[in-house]
Amino acid sequence: MSLPYSLFDTLLEPVFVLNAEQKVVYCNETAALLTGITARKITRGLNFEHIITFSEPLESIQNLLAVIDPQPYKELEFSNTAGARGKVQIALQPISSPTGEANWIVFVRDVTLEERLQKKYRAELEKKEDVIRDLEQAKEQLQDYSKNLETKVAARTYELSKLNQMMKALLDSLGQGFFVFDKNGLCLEINSKACRDTIESIPAGKMIWDVLKVQAEKVDGFKKWMFTLFSEMLPFEDLAPLGPPTFAHSAQKNISLEYFPLRSDKSELEGIVVVASDITSLVEAKLQAEKEKEKAKLIIHLVKSKKEISRLVHDCESLLHDLQNEINKKSMDFEAVYRYLHTLKGGAASFSIQEMTEACHQAEDQIIVLKKSPSPENIFLFKKFCEAIENAFNGFQSEAKEILGAGTLSFDRQIDVPYSKLNALVSKIQNSPHGHEIATLVVADLMMEPVGSFFEPYKDFSFRLAASEGKNLSAVRFHNSEIPVLSEAYSHLFATFVHAFRNSVDHGLDKQRDGQIDVHFELSNQESELKIRIIDNGLGIDPAKIRAMLEKNNPVVKHESDEQVIQHIFDSQFSTREVVSETSGRGVGMDAIKMAAKQLGGQVFVNSIVGQGTELIVSVPYLLNIPEKNKKAA
Repeated sequence: MSLPYSLFDTLLEPVFVLNAEQKVVYCNETAALLTGITARKITRGLNFEHIITFSEPLESIQNLLAVIDPQPYKELEFSNTAGARGKVQIALQPISSPTGEANWIVFVRDVTLEERLQKKYRAELEKKEDVIRDLEQAKEQLQDYSKNLETKVAARTYELSKLNQMMKALLDSLGQGFFVFDKNGLCLEINSKACRDTIESIPAGKMIWDVLKVQAEKVDGFKKWMFTLFSEMLPFEDLAPLGPPTFAHSAQKNISLEYFPLRSDKSELEGIVVVASDITSLVEAKLQAEKEKEKAKLIIHLVKSKKEISRLVHDCESLLHDLQNEINKKSMDFEAVYRYLHTLKGGAASFSIQEMTEACHQAEDQIIVLKKSPSPENIFLFKKFCEAIENAFNGFQSEAKEILGAGTLSFDRQIDVPYSKLNALVSKIQNSPHGHEIATLVVADLMMEPVGSFFEPYKDFSFRLAASEGKNLSAVRFHNSEIPVLSEAYSHLFATFVHAFRNSVDHGLDKQRDGQIDVHFELSNQESELKIRIIDNGLGIDPAKIRAMLEKNNPVVKHESDEQVIQHIFDSQFSTREVVSETSGRGVGMDAIKMAAKQLGGQVFVNSIVGQGTELIVSVPYLLNIPEKNKKAA
């Protein structure tokens, strides 16, 4: 079995975990106290037999690889490096580490204290002969008690009845569902009135998995968890959280479940108490707090990135316009709709526009349903989601204008004159005799911006995404980012790069090492071509995995090289994710980059080495004029 070693942190008994070389890879604080050495020092590679010495050699410790079953406790004398001595019971059990390596747990019981106490109590007992007299008196009292047993039993029964009534009244006064089940899974008669509201039933006489609505395919796993609890192979407090944490309420209430031990006078586990609490208001408050947090992030983005927000607004307006045109066609291009929605979602997420991000995600789900079943109901529902996207975008615009002022979001970049007039002026100059050189100078000096400024928001986006996935992204670096570009020519392409950064973090970065993303900007082919390379040091792309996914529907893949195979990541709706999430799994991100580059007359390519990282290369013409399509949009 494999367990997180943090389960042993709170144990009062010493616990060591050894690897095959007898080195200590984990010990709790109690174990450190036993050895007289700090836990941090012990787990830096100290050998177990070097930190504690036993009265006789332990063959099982010296030959760990031969230990495949739990070993019984063995009592030995010991001494540590600090000179302390005593007596312990020691047992050994094999276990798998969280990373799958073979380890062994050493459980230790310090019996020295117990032995001293036993001697003390035995001596005191021997000195007190009056104990015998007390026992004789107790015997006489017992005989008297037996004579009136029937009367006393009736009185006791009455007392218990009153106590049960009081307990029932107390339980019913609780706002929480409260009930008990035994080792067979049968719910006992003890329960509170609130069970009707929290778990929607009276559990008495029912099986616990039926009461908690455990799915049929998960009942066997639930029974194994229950058996492990009652077997007490590990502390109850460590195993209890592995049970179902919530109850699926029909009224969409948030019901949390907690488990507590019910023990006999001999500390044996007789039952498990289940407490069901309605935490709906708490969850709603938490969600509201998250929304407020996202709103605060949005305001920070608005204040810090006025220029980038203006570009986002323009890009979203263009994408929403294209999306609406596609929806209104008699024959909808589902792949194009995928790209529009995914790029809209990426842009919204990069600036923490939560409501718009969620609306895009819902629309993506619905377009899948619509493609399979193009019924009027599904078309209507999809259009409602698209309407929600537009409403969320309009709400964002209103909020941005309120914070930054209406002029901030104007797409015409104000220089000395509106950008559109300046662009028209440049076109006239270009068409005049000998005007090309002057027009090029005006474009370079007044209309171009450093290419790095368009990618700066993706740095914050990447760090936030890495943090949410528990990955350590240490750096996002831009190289040669001062190359001037005409933003209006590349706005659509640059907007799709959110997918590249998302892929580097989500698919590329490894949780076991620091992640790095480097972005290189280059002018090649005598400055006629703009090349953008995004390089990460992540897991890389496994061509074997892609080949296996594609061979079913594309037999030609068998004859392609590994380099050719990994280029299929640009195929429409291709994804290595088996489960769709808000982060990835749609299979339209890389396709969007490819299509945007292709529209500019460019191309895309990917290089990757498994275990070392991935390089995305996008090459497009270096444009000094706005393409005709972009001019119309402007």
